[in-house]
Amino acid sequence: MSGSMAQARRAEPAPVRAAGRAWREVRDTRWGWLLAVPAVGLIGGFVLYPALNTLLFSFTDFNGLTPASWVGTRQYQALVSDSVFHRTLLNSGVITVAVTVLLVCLPLPVAYWIHRGIPFRRFFRTVLYLPVVVPIIVSSVAWKWMLDDNGLLNHGLTALGLIDEPISWLSDPGWAIWSVIGVIVWRAFGIYLLIYLAGLATTPGELFEAASIDGAGHVRTFFSVVVPQLRGSIVLSSVIAFVAAMRTFDEIYVLTGGGPVNASKNTAYHIWETAFSYFKFGYGSAMAVVLLALVLGLVMLGLRLAGRRR
Repeated sequence: MSGSMAQARRAEPAPVRAAGRAWREVRDTRWGWLLAVPAVGLIGGFVLYPALNTLLFSFTDFNGLTPASWVGTRQYQALVSDSVFHRTLLNSGVITVAVTVLLVCLPLPVAYWIHRGIPFRRFFRTVLYLPVVVPIIVSSVAWKWMLDDNGLLNHGLTALGLIDEPISWLSDPGWAIWSVIGVIVWRAFGIYLLIYLAGLATTPGELFEAASIDGAGHVRTFFSVVVPQLRGSIVLSSVIAFVAAMRTFDEIYVLTGGGPVNASKNTAYHIWETAFSYFKFGYGSAMAVVLLALVLGLVMLGLRLAGRRR
């Protein structure tokens, strides 16, 4: 019976077989789209719809209480002369550059150090990753207590004789933004360490053996083997750190509230404050659209440059 069926299939004309393959492809495609419907629905409901709504509100004078009135590009025109918005963009740039550079560069040698099999490396991996699992609000409140004028950090530095008087880490305009950056880097360090450790785990051990045979030390091995092998991980870390730094909110909200005198206020915090404290949803939406355009443009430019270097 099976032999006759096989002969019948071989006897089918080529157009019939092609039509059968086409139908099976269409059927598989339909099943694929059907299985993707829940994910597409979630993305549309929680990402695309809010984004389109924000774009629409940016052309209105909406306060959340009365019906929105169409004002065209007036909100965007107001941004051109808004000195506070310009200051928050500058602060966002400082935070983003500092956080991205530190989170891309600092975990890399630490990951190599742990990968080479140091004693108690499981302990170090656990300790360095621990801040990631601590809730952001909890860790920020703890750091606010430690960075207070009478906090643990000032007491420790004074006891060691490193400073003569307490430093106003959170209330001094010169220190506030760098204190926020330090807390962000401390909290997210373990994420990028894990990314690099995963990349090193897939690096062939023969490369390290060859470097050792050639007499390369740890520094030369790091720059000649580790960095080239982890180029993809470095690009991934750069994109993640950049986007996360641009949308930083929780640390600023808890530590400084954007102060003093807007010294640590970034654009994400300014958008929230404008919309939910002053009820200027239209103006806040315009700032959000500008911030989104900047982030997307810079990320695409960075990926393009990284692709050319490859």
